[in-house]
Amino acid sequence: MYNYEWDPETGGYILTTKVAGITKELRPVFYEELELLGFKDKGWKYPKTEKPLLWAETRRYFYKGRFVAETAGGGLYTEPILKVHEENLLLDPVDVDNMIINNKALMDGLILSTLEAIYKIFNEYKNKNIDVFYVAFSGGKDSLVLLDLVQRALPHNEFKVVFGDTSMEISDTYETIKKSKKRWKTLDFIVAESHLDAKESWKIFGPPSRTRRWCCSVHKSAPSLLKLKKLLGKEKIKAFVFDGVRKEESNIRETYLLISEGNKHATQTNYHAILEWNSAELFLYMLENNLFLNNAYRYGISRVGCLICPMSSEWREYITTSVYSKEVLPFISIIDESLKSKISDINERKKYINEGGWKGRLDGRDINLTGNRLIEQDDDSVFSLIINEYQTEWREWIKTLGELIQITSEDFIVIYKSVKYRFKVIKNDTGFVVSIDKASRTRDYIRFLYLFKNVFHKAAYCSACKVCEVECPFGAIKFEERKVIITDKCKRCENCIDMPKGCLVARSNLFITGGKNVKIKGLGNYRGFGFRQEWLQYYIELGDKIWSSDIIGKPKLDALKIWFREAEVTINNKPTNLGQEICRLGVNDVRAWAVILNNIAYNSAIIRWYIQNVEFNMSYSINDIFVLLGDDYKKSTKDNAIASIKETLKYSPIGIELGLGNYEMKGRNIISITRTRWSQPDAQVILYSLYKFAEKSKGYYSFTLTELMNDSEERIGISPAQIFGLERDVLKKLIQGLAWEYKEFISVAFNKDLDNIYLNRDKTSLDVVKMF
Repeated sequence: MYNYEWDPETGGYILTTKVAGITKELRPVFYEELELLGFKDKGWKYPKTEKPLLWAETRRYFYKGRFVAETAGGGLYTEPILKVHEENLLLDPVDVDNMIINNKALMDGLILSTLEAIYKIFNEYKNKNIDVFYVAFSGGKDSLVLLDLVQRALPHNEFKVVFGDTSMEISDTYETIKKSKKRWKTLDFIVAESHLDAKESWKIFGPPSRTRRWCCSVHKSAPSLLKLKKLLGKEKIKAFVFDGVRKEESNIRETYLLISEGNKHATQTNYHAILEWNSAELFLYMLENNLFLNNAYRYGISRVGCLICPMSSEWREYITTSVYSKEVLPFISIIDESLKSKISDINERKKYINEGGWKGRLDGRDINLTGNRLIEQDDDSVFSLIINEYQTEWREWIKTLGELIQITSEDFIVIYKSVKYRFKVIKNDTGFVVSIDKASRTRDYIRFLYLFKNVFHKAAYCSACKVCEVECPFGAIKFEERKVIITDKCKRCENCIDMPKGCLVARSNLFITGGKNVKIKGLGNYRGFGFRQEWLQYYIELGDKIWSSDIIGKPKLDALKIWFREAEVTINNKPTNLGQEICRLGVNDVRAWAVILNNIAYNSAIIRWYIQNVEFNMSYSINDIFVLLGDDYKKSTKDNAIASIKETLKYSPIGIELGLGNYEMKGRNIISITRTRWSQPDAQVILYSLYKFAEKSKGYYSFTLTELMNDSEERIGISPAQIFGLERDVLKKLIQGLAWEYKEFISVAFNKDLDNIYLNRDKTSLDVVKMF
C-alpha cells in the first residue's frame, strides 16, 4: 500500500506516501542466509542474532540504505554467484524497536482499516447462508499476518483455520503449524490432506509444470473443502474464505478485486483481506506483534510453499536443495525417472532438470508414458474414440451429460438438450471403441461433442482425485474405493465435464497428436488487437515514419507490424511490391481489403483457423468460439486470439463487407459472430486468389473445379470458395467470366464431366493486382 525509504539510523525503513518511494518487494535478511551464501569468506562479520541484519529487494542486499551485495544464478544443483560491493563489512542488527515507532502512525491506520473491513464483510456474509467461514493457512508470512488480523477482528468460535497439508511442505512449515496452534489455543485448527500422497499423485499425473499445475487443486483446495463438508456433515456447503492473496505477488493478482464469488470454486467466496498490503508492511506487523517467522525465511526464501514447484525461481531451488535436501530428493527422483525415456544420459537429465526444462512440460509426451489411453479418430461421417484402458465407468459419467437409453448391448442414445444422439460402444480385450455419427455443426452439436468426448476422457483417466466432487454445486458426485457414483442429485450443470479434456489427469497425461489437434503457433501473437482500417490509412499517410511515430502506441504498433507482414504489405517494415499496390488502391477500395484477407488467410494463424473451422450462416457465441479452439491452449492465448478476431471484424471491411463475420453487440461488447459470404465478389480478386492458391501450392497451376472446392486442413492452398464463402455455381461462373475476359491469365474446359482450370505459369498474383 505504502512505499518505503531507507532509514540509515535504524538500519530499517520508513513507510512513505511519496510516489517516488521504493516499491520493490522487500524481505529481511538473517545470519542464516549469510552463512549459507558464504558472506564470511568476503570478510563480513555479524552476530548470530534473531533480529534481521539487513534487507534485500529480491536478490539485491541493502545495509542502512547502501547497496552492498547481490547474487545471480543458482539452481537445484548450482550455487548462485555472490558479488559483494563492500567487503569486510561489520553488520549491526536492525534497530527493530525504533523502526516500529517510526512507522507506527501509518501502520496503525492500515491495521485499523483492515480490521474494520474484515468485521464488516463477515457480518455482511453471515446473513447469506454461509455454512462456514475459515482462514486459509499455509504457515507463510501472509497467512500468519492474515490469521492474526482475523482473530483480532472476529470471535474465535465464528471461523476455522484450515491448513492444506500437501505432503510436499518443508519441515519448517510443520514446525510453524505447531507454534501457531500453541499461540492461538482457542482457535479451531483443521488439517486437510488428500487421500493421495504427493509422491503417488506425481506418478499418476506426472510432475506438475507451469502449464499443468494440477497440484494446487488436488492437494490444497479439494481436500480443504472435503474436510469441511465432512466436519459439517453436509454434501454441499457454501464456504467463505479469508486468504492471504496480495497484489504485490504477481501481475495477475494486480487485477484482483477484494472479494470474488465462485471464481476459484463454484461453492466458495474468497476475501483477500490483505490484498493491498505489501511485504514492507507485513514484516513491520510481524515485528511489532512478535509473530514468529517460518524458519525458511531466515535462509532467504521469500515465499513459503511446496518443497519443489514449477513456479519456483532458481534462487529458491538452490535454498531448498541446500537446506532441505533429504526432503526434496524424492521429488527430484520422480522427475528424473519421468525423463528417462526422453533423455537416456543421466548427466544430460541432471542438466535438463537444473535448467528447469521439466517446468515447461506440455503433455504426456514429455514424461515416461507409453501413449494415450484414448485416441480420437475423425472420419468423414463418423467420429470415434478408441479407449485402450479405462479407470472408471463411462455409464456413470454420461449421467452428467444427459439421459442414457440402451437400445442393444452395443447401441445407446443420450439425450442432450432434448436432442437424441445415437452412438455405439463395442468392447474389446483391453477397453472399448465408441463411435457416433456426425451431425451438422450447430452450436448445440459442437457443445455436445466437446462434452461427449470429455465423458470418455473421464472414464479413461479419472483417478479419483476428488476435485470434481468438491466442485459439484449439488453434491452429486461420490467416490467409493475410487469408483465414481453420480447420484440422482445431478442437475446436469456440466461443471464436472466442462474443462480441458474433461479431467486433470487426462489434461496432464495426454499426448498432443497430429491432424486437427495440432497446436497452431502464433495464435495469440496480436495482443488482442485486430487488423484496423485506420492503421492502413496511417501507413499510407506516414509511410516509414509510422514506425517511429506514437500515433497508435507501442502495443498496437507491435500488432500492426505482425498484421502487415502477414498481409504481405511489408517485409522487415519495408513496403513490398504488393504493399505499394495496396497503398495505391487506398483504404476505401474493397479490393485492397479482399487481397489482404486472402493473404492473412494463409499467413495469420488465427484467421486461417477461423476460415477452416467456422461454418457459414451459423451464429457462434464467443464461448462457442472459445470451445471450438480446443483444449491445447492457455485461456489467455484463446482470449487474445478471439479479441483479435472481434477487432478485425469490427474495425475493417474484412468483417461485414467481405463476409468474414457479422456480429451482435451487447453494450460495447461483441457477444456473437455469424460468418456470412461476400455478397458481391470481384472477379479480379478471385483471379488473384486463384494465382495465390497456385503459388502457395508450389506450382499447382492446373487443377479441377472439384479439387478447388475440396478444401481440407492438410492442404496448403486455400480456395477462394473457402476464403470468401462462394458456392460452387457462383465460383464456376466467375471463373468462366475470367477465362473470357483475361485469356492471357486463365483458361478453362467445363465440358460434360470435365472442369479443368489452367493458369498461365508466366503470370503472378502481383500481375493480377497491377490490373486493378
